[in-house]
Amino acid sequence: MEKEFVMAVDSGTQSVRAIVYDREGNELAKAQAPHDPYFSVKPGWAEQKPEDYWNKLCVVTKEVMKSKKFDPKKLGGLGITAQRGNVIPVDKKGNPLRNSIIWLDQRFTEDPPPVSASVKLLFGLIGKSEMINLIQKNSRFTWIYAYEPEIYKKTHKFCQVTSWFVHKLTGEFNDSASMYVGYWPIESKKFDWFGIQGVFDVFQIKRDHLPKLFKPNEVLGHVTKEAAKETGLPEGLPIVVGAGDKQSESLGAGAITPDIGMISFGTASTLEIVTKKFIENKKVRYFTWCSSMPDAWNLECFIYRGFWMARWFTQELGYREAIEAKKRNMATEAVLDEVIKDIPPGSMGLMLQPYWTPHPSLKFSKGSIIGFGSVHTRAHIYRAILEGIGYELRRLGEIAQGDTKVPLKELRVGGGGSRSDMAVQIAADIFNLPTKRMATYETCGMGAAIDAAVGTGMFGGFDEAVKAMVRTGKEFQPIKENHKIYDGLYKEVFLKTYDALAPLYKRIGEITGYMEG
Repeated sequence: MEKEFVMAVDSGTQSVRAIVYDREGNELAKAQAPHDPYFSVKPGWAEQKPEDYWNKLCVVTKEVMKSKKFDPKKLGGLGITAQRGNVIPVDKKGNPLRNSIIWLDQRFTEDPPPVSASVKLLFGLIGKSEMINLIQKNSRFTWIYAYEPEIYKKTHKFCQVTSWFVHKLTGEFNDSASMYVGYWPIESKKFDWFGIQGVFDVFQIKRDHLPKLFKPNEVLGHVTKEAAKETGLPEGLPIVVGAGDKQSESLGAGAITPDIGMISFGTASTLEIVTKKFIENKKVRYFTWCSSMPDAWNLECFIYRGFWMARWFTQELGYREAIEAKKRNMATEAVLDEVIKDIPPGSMGLMLQPYWTPHPSLKFSKGSIIGFGSVHTRAHIYRAILEGIGYELRRLGEIAQGDTKVPLKELRVGGGGSRSDMAVQIAADIFNLPTKRMATYETCGMGAAIDAAVGTGMFGGFDEAVKAMVRTGKEFQPIKENHKIYDGLYKEVFLKTYDALAPLYKRIGEITGYMEG
């Protein structure tokens, strides 16, 4: 029987969604369940219970499988994407040995174990000597080895959300190389783990601790009889893990060439540029990760706490708008759009540095707002947040474009913050580029669905699948007068602010002992 439908599961920090699409990219069925909020056992920690990930996946897959809008017999496959950078140690049966350490976690190892002289020599030869201490300090595996040795000894595999899902669904410890970012020993250029033992020594992990890696559109296994009972999915359904959430958004928005940038206004805000050529920035001004497509890479310009700042504003300063939004059954962002629409570009001189968490290439960076005067209100602060995000993405994007040698001609936007017309228009004005909001906010799920559709043979390739399934929505044209103001503030103020304030940021940390932003 010809397969006509594909399901995507998108397991984020706040919720998990299951969506069924047809070959034209139409959403036929959708279910969403909130995750239990992440919690902090100690300051700076961020953890979630892995069991909640699985339980909620079962809830949403069962719900969509009950839908009468598609024929389950014609379901071709399941594509999975998820939040990245999590660590879940499991035993041989796949049972979690502790809570999931999630990407927002800021713990570090104070006194990591020393590495051998040969490892130091190896990293020196490849020009990465300075990375040894950074990796050891931030590696979750080193932390578990140092502070939870009994758990480390019992660990059979270190999983992410996706590799744990794949094991629960298929019985195999398999995953996509495109899920691995940050402090994992992934050689992105090769879509595989590093082949040098010395690298694993620095991460304090063994090769056997890691799942087997596949390309992002390869079938990793099939749903077992037991998993079918728990999830409601058909036994034997092919499973594809596409990529991490940000890479999946690029594919789901059809931003698969280096002249189209994908902005994700999520908790972390990013500008993604996809290239078929492997490019790295030695100063880590942007990251290079495996893409949602084989033999392609995402250059990721990253603001650790991006649209998180908008939510921070709402929680700390936007209580009136939150109450108003609830009364009117609207998103808070929509009410805030109304509040700031009459504030001129540039927020009447209020400028924001969006480093609520430091950028890796700006060692002493902290969040700051400068330019206050008696005219400024809470609304000016909110607009300055949106503008600060736009300035920083432009700064990082210009560095990436300098490396690709391909200028951006268009932006596409997704993520929860893309529901804000003002946020999208500000991005268009700062970049001076036409900017398209996608027809669906579920660009991440769409990307996972495309990977599954290509991987199971529903389409002959990614170009064909994107053309068939991806649609853009409202287009925002840059406003010439606005861009002129933003361009001046960006070049004459924003680009100079960090260098001017860095010595003060450093002294703040030295005096208070609070160095991490």
